Amino acid sequence: MVSHCIIYIQYKRGNEPSAVNFERTLEHTECMVGINETDIVAANRVSAWNWRGRLDDIGSGGRVVTIKWGDQSRRIGIDGGSEAIKEAIRSAFGLRTKRPFWLEDNEGIVRSIDRDMPLKDYTLHLDGGLTIKIFLYNPPNDLPNHAEEKTFYAEDDFRDFLLRHGFIALTDLNCSKNVDSIDDLHPGEVYQGLRPLGS
Repeated sequence: MVSHCIIYIQYKRGNEPSAVNFERTLEHTECMVGINETDIVAANRVSAWNWRGRLDDIGSGGRVVTIKWGDQSRRIGIDGGSEAIKEAIRSAFGLRTKRPFWLEDNEGIVRSIDRDMPLKDYTLHLDGGLTIKIFLYNPPNDLPNHAEEKTFYAEDDFRDFLLRHGFIALTDLNCSKNVDSIDDLHPGEVYQGLRPLGS
């Protein structure tokens, strides 16, 4: 049986300030302005707005998780899509690059970042990247003269590095294999830039 909530509105006229008075009569604890909570769940296939604070934190305005990174801690809303949540995390912690990261809960479980993730506390982990040594060319005699350490975090970083230095690939000096993808690089190995023939 559906319970009813009655709202009476009164207006004062004349020189007196107008006021609105609400009087609510709840005949049953399940009353939600004349609609049963179960009817909302069935119609929308999602949990009803929780006016008793049982499931969702009413004060937070939706689904919120707490994420810690070093000394910083931020509360992040996860009502949007996966990319929107990731962008909110990047902005909240000032991550200026597209460096990969992941979230791990207090039980050591790495969670996918989406609106269905459990409402828990998480620790933010940044990808350490892949660090190699590369012999760079000395412009006057165009010969490699010193090795520099370089860390790549994604394929786009690697492609941009090759383009900026005029390389078509890197040559692994240990096995003379040419590498044109970050997936084929090995941490700590020494490489030399490979330029197109005739350049």
